[in-house]
Amino acid sequence: MADIARIAKHRKRERAPQRGAPRATIPSLVHEAQITTLINLAARLTGKAARLRMGRIGAWPGQIPLLLWLLEEDGVIQKELVERTNMEQSTVAEHLDRMERDGLVSRERGRDDRRKYRFYLTPKARLAARDLMRWLESGAELFTKGIPADDLAVFTRVIRQIIDRLDEYIRSTSERRAMPQQRPAHQPRRAAAK
Repeated sequence: MADIARIAKHRKRERAPQRGAPRATIPSLVHEAQITTLINLAARLTGKAARLRMGRIGAWPGQIPLLLWLLEEDGVIQKELVERTNMEQSTVAEHLDRMERDGLVSRERGRDDRRKYRFYLTPKARLAARDLMRWLESGAELFTKGIPADDLAVFTRVIRQIIDRLDEYIRSTSERRAMPQQRPAHQPRRAAAK
């Protein structure tokens, strides 16, 4: 903790804010500290940018993975979408309900199992998907403009490794929690000391 205080004091002197200057997006401590904070910030800013761009087609950023998976394979059941998107079941259900209400998907009962619904993109969603693909590509170009290709290649490789490690951690932790806890064998109480 003393190191963080020392760094903060040094940074404060080093970066005295000028009047009228815009505030930094990232606190100075983050530059030398938490990569997770940077990843979180990048995700939040990407989400904000996506909301600005996606609003034009009537979809939400959280719906992008669902649209993309349904573009790849129409008629997927909700459970499969949960697994493929790595989203919570309740979040997928909420997005699908909203997408159905907005005319982006339709649901049909499964033929083999009437309890399951299959989701299909509507013609409206297919038209919107064309715009979505263009906006995803132009967004990537816009947000990475001026960054050398070699740097982007390294970033892509590293972020995929981080994602793989996080995914493995979550899977292994979830599996451990799902296992029944073994209780220690009953041990007799010790007599109280006199």
